[in-house]
Amino acid sequence: MGFKSTGDTLTARFTPIGRERLISNTNSLITKFSLGDSDANYNVTSPLGLGEIPTLGGDLTPTSGVTTNSVTSNVKLNTKLYANATSTFKNVEAGSSRLVQSFEKLGTTTLSGSSLSFNTIVRSATTTDSLVNLYQSFKLPITSGNDYKFTGTTFANGGWSDTALSGIAATTILAIGIPEASYGDMLDGKQLAVSIDDTSGGTYNIYATFQNKQGNVAIEDNAYTESASQTKAFAPNYAFLFSDQIKRPNGDPTKSWATGFGTTKPFTGNGKSRFNLTTNNSLSLSADTAVGVAYLDKGFLVITDPTIVNGASSATTANTVTFGSVSSVVNQEITCMAPRGEFVRSTNPTFATGDTPRISEIGLYDNNNNLIAYGKTDIHITKTANELKVFAVRINI
Repeated sequence: MGFKSTGDTLTARFTPIGRERLISNTNSLITKFSLGDSDANYNVTSPLGLGEIPTLGGDLTPTSGVTTNSVTSNVKLNTKLYANATSTFKNVEAGSSRLVQSFEKLGTTTLSGSSLSFNTIVRSATTTDSLVNLYQSFKLPITSGNDYKFTGTTFANGGWSDTALSGIAATTILAIGIPEASYGDMLDGKQLAVSIDDTSGGTYNIYATFQNKQGNVAIEDNAYTESASQTKAFAPNYAFLFSDQIKRPNGDPTKSWATGFGTTKPFTGNGKSRFNLTTNNSLSLSADTAVGVAYLDKGFLVITDPTIVNGASSATTANTVTFGSVSSVVNQEITCMAPRGEFVRSTNPTFATGDTPRISEIGLYDNNNNLIAYGKTDIHITKTANELKVFAVRINI
């Protein structure tokens, strides 16, 4: 989150699994549905077209930043279609409800200068700098003894000294924080770039990428975080950072970590490089050199490479970060069936025998006929007596 906003009360956020459990533990809550035609005047020749159905409420996000995904109180379907001879309710069929988790892309943002926080943190300054606590937040080595796993222990023996991560143990780091109001649930680890000015007048261009796992590279085009099992101890949501100015991909002077950045399919369609964790001579792969770690949910980019950290200009106004971000979305999907011979009469006072129902709303109810969720179509949906209509309803949780 970069640094947490000050002045906030202690609040908690549901995890995606928490949101799933919230509804799945009472998944039988919605048991019935009704179809409504409150927007229909059957004395009018034509039904309402696309963009002509009244909405249920606005989409403006409150200043608290909490999106409710709800309608206001006291809403109802003013007129309904009969599901059978006597009732306007029909049971939701067994097995027609499921929970779906996905990610919504929130676009790309570029921030620079004072819009970001830049903090050089010296690990030994334990009595003078409270930010040394962040070494633990970032799961970085906090003592010289911990460094040995990175500097003196090989990968074969459980360490990182001969891998792309040998330089992650750093006595001084540069922590770049992105304000929590500027990104979603987490940053996109394949769409993340940092530009840092050097005191000599040059620039370090740094990019995040994922590990070369010798698998289906197309999977990485749809990934947002590193998924390699070897490095999972670093954090649950992270990506490593690389710079051409330190070492190009696989040590190849013709390649750049910038390739593919900002494209829809960076790996499969645009040649974005994944990093080599270790050297494999038989495959002509050379271990790359990570210059830091991006903590995607925390909104921090931590530079550990001493060349960059020591050379970074103290004037941060020209330093920039470009990033994509995503938010997790949990939906409940409910399929409501309106078979032939059902929902062909209405309580609408303008409805007459022979009229074709004009459906613009659906209500989802519990066993006590309490309206639990309410949805609108974007056009009048007509249904004759001989038609089967299927309504796929999605509820954002």
